Amino acid sequence: QALFRHAQLPLIAGGSGAFASMRSAGYLLQWHGRRLAERAKAPMWSAAWGNVQRRCGPDKFPSYEEFLSSSTDIFKYLQTELLVADNTRHLEDLCTEELWPIIRATGADFEKVRRHYGAEACSIEWTSTEAFICSLGPPEEQRPTEEGGESPGMAVVAGTRFFSVMTMSFAPESVRRGIDDIIFKSDWDPEKGVRQWKIAYIGGPIQPPAE
Repeated sequence: QALFRHAQLPLIAGGSGAFASMRSAGYLLQWHGRRLAERAKAPMWSAAWGNVQRRCGPDKFPSYEEFLSSSTDIFKYLQTELLVADNTRHLEDLCTEELWPIIRATGADFEKVRRHYGAEACSIEWTSTEAFICSLGPPEEQRPTEEGGESPGMAVVAGTRFFSVMTMSFAPESVRRGIDDIIFKSDWDPEKGVRQWKIAYIGGPIQPPAE
């Protein structure tokens, strides 16, 4: 199943002095420490994911590797489009109804950046991206909110945590190491499985310091 939430784009801000350096060093230690912790937990998540897929059926629920690969593609695509696109309407189908206003507002927030640097200079250079499963709610454990007066059905929830290193094309000297969580949600059909993954939440355990 192809995978299609408000990602925190790389922020280029000013920072100076010993305090900023200490914050940057402290954050870097946390970033590496949390990444090592996620690597250590990965086999546990892989086993849990495999159990859910076997119970649901491989034709109804994606594999561990497929989900991580697809969610990484969406993470990069969403961040890039929010930065470069003048009109973000094409992103509406990727997220839940509750999240869409935030996505739309985020794209509008970067209009000043596009005007200042020019759309052709607004791109993200990805140095590395590592993805780990950070949450999993099997179909029998989740139900979507009631919409349009219809009875709610079953849903499945899965989340990915990304450790990325990136720069902005207009500020290549400012490197951002981010930790971003994206939670995906899909209605669940007992006969067909996952209907359509939608981004329901984006956040992160810690915020990178302004550089």
